[in-house]
Amino acid sequence: MSKEKLKILLVDDDEDDYIITQDLLSEIRLMKFELYWEKTHENVLKLLTNNQFDLCLFDYRLGAKTGLDLLQEVVKIGYKGPIIILTGQDDYEIDKEVMKAGASDYLVKGQICASLLERSIRHALERKRTEEALVASKDYAENLINSSIDMIIATNTDLLITEFNPAAQMVFGYNKYDVLYKPIHFLFAHPDEWQDISEKIGQEKVFSGEVMKKKKTGETFPSYLSASVLRDLKGEAVGIIGISRDITMQKRLEAQLLYNAFHDSLTGLPNRKLFMNHLEKVLESARTNKDFLFAVLFLDIDRFKVINDSLGHATGDKLLISIAERLKECLRHNDIVARFGGDEFVILLNDIKESSCAKVIAEKILKRLKDPFCLNGHSVFTGTSIGIVLSEEYYDRPEDILRDADTVMYRAKMNGRSNYAMFDKEMHAHAVKALQMEADLQRAIVNNEFKMYYQPIVSLADGNIIGVESLIRWEHPQDGLVFPAEFIPLAEETGMIEPIGRWVIKEALSQNKVWHDAGYANTSLSVNVSARQFRSHDLPQIIRKILEETGMNSRALDLEITESTVMEDMDRSIKTLEELCGMGIKIILDDFGTGFSAINNLRFLPVSGIKIDLSLMKDVASSPGAVTIAKAIINMAHGLNKKVVAEGVETEAQLEFLRSHNCDMAQGYLFGMPMPANELIKVLGKNTMHYGVLSHKKCGSSKASARRKVVNSFSSL
Repeated sequence: MSKEKLKILLVDDDEDDYIITQDLLSEIRLMKFELYWEKTHENVLKLLTNNQFDLCLFDYRLGAKTGLDLLQEVVKIGYKGPIIILTGQDDYEIDKEVMKAGASDYLVKGQICASLLERSIRHALERKRTEEALVASKDYAENLINSSIDMIIATNTDLLITEFNPAAQMVFGYNKYDVLYKPIHFLFAHPDEWQDISEKIGQEKVFSGEVMKKKKTGETFPSYLSASVLRDLKGEAVGIIGISRDITMQKRLEAQLLYNAFHDSLTGLPNRKLFMNHLEKVLESARTNKDFLFAVLFLDIDRFKVINDSLGHATGDKLLISIAERLKECLRHNDIVARFGGDEFVILLNDIKESSCAKVIAEKILKRLKDPFCLNGHSVFTGTSIGIVLSEEYYDRPEDILRDADTVMYRAKMNGRSNYAMFDKEMHAHAVKALQMEADLQRAIVNNEFKMYYQPIVSLADGNIIGVESLIRWEHPQDGLVFPAEFIPLAEETGMIEPIGRWVIKEALSQNKVWHDAGYANTSLSVNVSARQFRSHDLPQIIRKILEETGMNSRALDLEITESTVMEDMDRSIKTLEELCGMGIKIILDDFGTGFSAINNLRFLPVSGIKIDLSLMKDVASSPGAVTIAKAIINMAHGLNKKVVAEGVETEAQLEFLRSHNCDMAQGYLFGMPMPANELIKVLGKNTMHYGVLSHKKCGSSKASARRKVVNSFSSL
């Protein structure tokens, strides 16, 4: 290969494609290139008038015209160099057109790598030299033919072989003199195919495409053939010349890539993409034939993570392979089992007679997977939870079926391991409602349909309002006021909680700034932070930015974070909490005492206080156990120098219990329901008169009178 740089012209109106082509050429070591780039037809025609480029790369899509149009134009003006067409789609008809028009090759952009481009350029140059040599000199032509890495076969006008180069001899296994002046059709796997090709060449003067050839051994192989009329120096037709390449390896690679694209690499089962293709087809069958019934089974392997972590990933992989084999044993020949990744498998029961068939196969699978697996000397026991969905009229998309199968699988898991559950119409209605709510929630974010309510937090020492908790409400256009319990879990699941959470913090801080400017500077603001928000690495930065935008003092902000959220990852939680505390923000541990054992960990957490969960407050008047736990929480918190807030206080008995055990603060319907900001400002105004004093010693009145002041003052709003 010459060390001189080859001058290549790229015609493409996309700068990204130019950069990609430049990078690919730079990876080629055996050839050096100078790449020139043009975007328009006009400039290209001027540049190619004097044939100053060794090779051209034309993009097929060039605005109003195509690379084929440009190819035809430059051939007319006398450009002699090879031209390779680049396209974004693999289209046989386009391939045929450009090769017929004189292109040297046709490459699909998404499949191009440096080696393929190098080979295409090299072959284009070699083929061009071959064509020129045939015109210039028979001897020179033979030299090129013999040195070509492509198979070159020529015939006379009677279609008898007159040239059979070394590359052809190597591939076919014939000696050149064994085939000379024999009919060329015997080299084709299907002799009639050559008849069609020769007729096309007679009509169109060229042919290009894939054909099947046959070796001396009888073995067939795919090849790419580019053939045209062979002419002598006078331009008279003397036969046909064909240039072929063996594309067996290319076909194998394509087949392997296709297989990999649709199959799981570990188990060899169909993957999600292939399964969804099959599911789409059976769904279409069900649409056109009401008697056609199918079922989808979604499987999750029980205890797989424990097995994988304890015995290692290699054993876990062997377990998945064994499970795949057992699942196939349980199915009929026309059923499909796929692996979606991890320990999730999905089964399509195709054309079942009745719904009971799905249950029978599910029970068969459960029984088969209960048998122990012998893996690397270990007897491993596992099982599976199965969700079953039957084809029904209300399914239009395969994604919906899969979603419902996944949903009901979790219900099976909740009912106990190694179990199955059927998706019913009630669950479907719930799923549809959830989808509608998700869409409505997306709209609510865009249209700002949320509103903040505020509930007073009262000091039990003097009865003053010392803070408010901000509580979001959704003003649904059709359903009216929607409470957080109905939409926050969905927002958390879908990730919409993050924009909603940012809005809540900013709205609440903006409102608190208004109260502070109005003279209520001692009122702190509590804002709930969801688990997803807390896990976000940029929560401190988000809050810092909102504090700057609102001009609010960080020391007036309390963040309420649930006990369970903090306990998920103690090391990370402590780091985030310390960063927030460093900003002057106080942290309240919410829902304390609801199940997590945080008592020992509480001494390590940089929190200012804890909030007794309302479920405990509900039972203190009637349950000795709840009383014991609540007293222990208050005493423990005080021992660690942390404040205690009780939420859900609704009765005087609850209030008396909290006072008698020195709880610091409380909130609940006894003091006031959550209210809009314009109503809360009235409450804050009354607070200047020691509104709702709870300490009879301080105000000199009876306990009953003090309690009446609290309740009556709030109820008068």
